[in-house]
Amino acid sequence: MASPTKYWQMQILPIGEDVQQQHRREISRAKEFFKTQFPHLSCKPTLSTEENKQVQTVLWEIFRLDDDIYQRAIAGLCLRCYVSHRILITCKTIPHTYNVSAENLFRYTDLLPFVLNDDGKALVILDSEGKTQHILNHHDGITRPIGKGGEFFSVDILRKFNPNLGSNESLDNWTTRLTRQNEEIKSFLWEFGLATPSNWGLLCKSIPRSLSGLLSTEDYEIVKVFKKVYQRDRLKTHQKGRCSEPTPSQLQEMLYLLQQKNLIISQNTLIYHLKCIAEILRQDWLYKKTGSTKTVPMEVYDHSTNDYFYHTDREPEDVELEKLQKICKDLFEQVLSQTIGEVIHQRIEDLKKSRGYKNFAQRLPEGLRLYYQENISLGEIGKIWGIEWSKARRIMQLENFLEIVQYRTEEIFLEKLLQSLNQSQLTRISHEPEYLKTLVAEIREFVWHKTFKEAKAELVSSKKQSKNSLFAKRIRIYLRDSSYAA
Repeated sequence: MASPTKYWQMQILPIGEDVQQQHRREISRAKEFFKTQFPHLSCKPTLSTEENKQVQTVLWEIFRLDDDIYQRAIAGLCLRCYVSHRILITCKTIPHTYNVSAENLFRYTDLLPFVLNDDGKALVILDSEGKTQHILNHHDGITRPIGKGGEFFSVDILRKFNPNLGSNESLDNWTTRLTRQNEEIKSFLWEFGLATPSNWGLLCKSIPRSLSGLLSTEDYEIVKVFKKVYQRDRLKTHQKGRCSEPTPSQLQEMLYLLQQKNLIISQNTLIYHLKCIAEILRQDWLYKKTGSTKTVPMEVYDHSTNDYFYHTDREPEDVELEKLQKICKDLFEQVLSQTIGEVIHQRIEDLKKSRGYKNFAQRLPEGLRLYYQENISLGEIGKIWGIEWSKARRIMQLENFLEIVQYRTEEIFLEKLLQSLNQSQLTRISHEPEYLKTLVAEIREFVWHKTFKEAKAELVSSKKQSKNSLFAKRIRIYLRDSSYAA
């Protein structure tokens, strides 16, 4: 059921105003034309499915076939009004399509400028071949082609639509499908890692040569075994569409084949490696599609979800180190700054010894500054350096860098904390091994919640979001105060 008003009221974005809002504009000449063409329907509150279909067929035939160029333009204008409502509805549903909380990454209004670019003021027709959009000047009947990039998305939908085809797809479904397939919307979603191939679909593709430096021999063997089992079964069962997760029996067969190659690993480890390799392939895929990447930590593992990082939900105040909180706070920040400096220095030295990246050794601090201070993505850093994102990722190794700092911070923090304990606490540690284990676990918990939980979250957040974890702040302070300052 549809209201006739949809054929003369257009959903638009305000020009020169806040594009996060959308308005509905009544197009008087579209309303007059509709009433002339369909006098018996224009006053009805709603149209039946058959009536609506008949209206669209008549308007489309006028738009594409009528001898009167003005009639063609006005019929198209009525359809453009109708299409605008479906575009808006489709954009509203897109954030809810994905299992992740896409609405926390962006709003549907962020998508509207890509597809709701028609304000209904211009009269538009298609050329004789039905390919190029032309603006019609009603006063002199002269038309001029619309330059590439300036076309109306609503007209493009109508250009590709034909209600008389055998498939008989409705204009609503057609508009929904083309809106979802809009290249600019897809590129926008790709920036968040959405609407991209599944992990398993990516693993079925060939691995580009440019990624050879990021994958080990073991990784290649794992991918080879995955393809052998997974693609065989997919072909055998004639599966189509998005690739689903491998079954337990498939994983067991993969493990058996890896054992034949002297690679003995657990099922969880196999899944972890597959997901890590897939993420590298996804980043490469995104870079080739959009010129940028979505920064995602690779080496994070949660035993409850098979994602790679472990932490509990306890807060620092719950741990037994409450009595030492003041000491811990001051000591931790001191140790963190010291560790960051040591790891950056070691990374530079390692890069100097690297055959492929030694020329970028002295640019590592610049990269850290761009990432943690200017909020510039790895893809954009790669462009600044004139290299591919995969090489920039290899040079920066942000996930690995963070994990080494975390590990060294925990180690040094524990050492210095033990030096600050009183004799009774030290005696208890020497007589109760379990107490030391508990203390170590609590220190890791303290360190995790103090900065590294937030620091790791920053690696998966939108590139537009500023980085304000203690880790990021200490990196900025270190770069500012060191000889590496820009």
